[in-house]
Amino acid sequence: MKKNLIWFRNDLRLYDHTALHEACKSDTDKVIALFIATPEEWKKHYISEKKISFMYYNLISLEKDLLKLNIILHYHESTNFLKSIQYLMYFCFKHKINNLFYHYQYEFDERNRDFLVKKKLSQQGVFVQGFHDNLLVSHELIKNKNNKAYKVFSFFKKKITQYLYKNKIPECFSIPLKRKPDENYCFFNSVSSEKLDFKFDKKIFPVGEIEAFNRLKNFCIYKVNDYSLERNFPFLNSTSMLSPYLSIGIISSRHCLSMFLKTKINISLNNFFNSSWINQILWREFYYHLLISFPKLSKNQALVEWENRIDWNNNIKHFNAWKEGNTGFPIVDAGMRQLNELGWMHNRVRMITSNFLVKNLFIDWRMGEKYFMSHLIDGDLALNNGGWQWSASIGTDSVPYIRILNPLNQSKKFDISGVFIKKFIPELRNVPNEYIHQPHEWSKKMKCKIDYPDPIINYDDSRKRTLLIFKRVRSYFKKGLNTHE
Repeated sequence: MKKNLIWFRNDLRLYDHTALHEACKSDTDKVIALFIATPEEWKKHYISEKKISFMYYNLISLEKDLLKLNIILHYHESTNFLKSIQYLMYFCFKHKINNLFYHYQYEFDERNRDFLVKKKLSQQGVFVQGFHDNLLVSHELIKNKNNKAYKVFSFFKKKITQYLYKNKIPECFSIPLKRKPDENYCFFNSVSSEKLDFKFDKKIFPVGEIEAFNRLKNFCIYKVNDYSLERNFPFLNSTSMLSPYLSIGIISSRHCLSMFLKTKINISLNNFFNSSWINQILWREFYYHLLISFPKLSKNQALVEWENRIDWNNNIKHFNAWKEGNTGFPIVDAGMRQLNELGWMHNRVRMITSNFLVKNLFIDWRMGEKYFMSHLIDGDLALNNGGWQWSASIGTDSVPYIRILNPLNQSKKFDISGVFIKKFIPELRNVPNEYIHQPHEWSKKMKCKIDYPDPIINYDDSRKRTLLIFKRVRSYFKKGLNTHE
């Protein structure tokens, strides 16, 4: 009889869990589980209070679900990664663990931690096995002709879809059967009730794997057909709202693909991969492959080298106005207030707000990236970093021009009647719809004051400045010159 340990991290589920499946293959093996919280590391990496709270509640749910399988989930708090390695070694020694199973994490510090864990536990006689469970396909299998990672999404998508066509969509692992109870594990460290403090809206983000499963199923049945038409309109309830569950692994990417296929029985694989929603799942995959292949993305560095020659204008007054949703640009402010209130923001509005910070306020994208991460309930380094670098035009955006999103045009196009704006900016609820995108024009016309700030910048001037600076920096970089000389 062997003792198998499952080390849970950002994979708080039972269904389609590779490490759980492998640990439970033998009916005679004893199986236990462990979660090690690292508060100092979370703080260091700007993990939001909402995400931590959401994680703890789902950890409690996971603990209960595992008990139904007669698998005990042990909980320990180690402040940082170094302490977590020491505790893991102690735990394996104390419980005489033979095999450790876990899923890879791809951030730089986490990869270093896992490397040390495998090295030290192997010396201790423990067999350590990790799995690429957070990916649809291992990054080692999706390479270009030079055996390097793709930097352009369209080429990446072509390669990974070809691979999935040929090898079929990965199947999901079912939940293991209930195991024989182990009387030796009646006492264990559980998640402390002190951690149970709702810092997120549990009505919008209900807790538990069943809730995530139902949300995924309902989206695939009732919403996904209209997703391509409605996904850019923040006033509509048209998105899946699954990102918090994906971020801590309450559901998997494989499960998303599998559910889509189950609910769309007659869909061809060609139409399947052309689905706008599946495209978003592949974007998620793309950003993970980038994070793995370019460790500098975990170190506050841009994908392109010329970015470090930009002298960002980090105006703190402007940055604070952006954070608080008081820039005088309604669609930007509504988005930031949505983020501050819910810990979540509609994807189109994430693009608008991030683009505005970098391209119009000309503030370092890293400042925005950290602020998003410190507030998002679905904060994920790969996706957040990838999105910010895309918005800043220093990442994977393949267009030859500098993409600048005009907040006025975006507002008129995607929040036509100002429903989203009025929801999050109550000061503007009495402004007529035809003026909601430029409320100060109405204020001047009616000769009345509104409790809403004037625009903090001139959009046209900011656009010209950004285009000029970016063009100059890129040109100098190609010539091998130093812009500071």
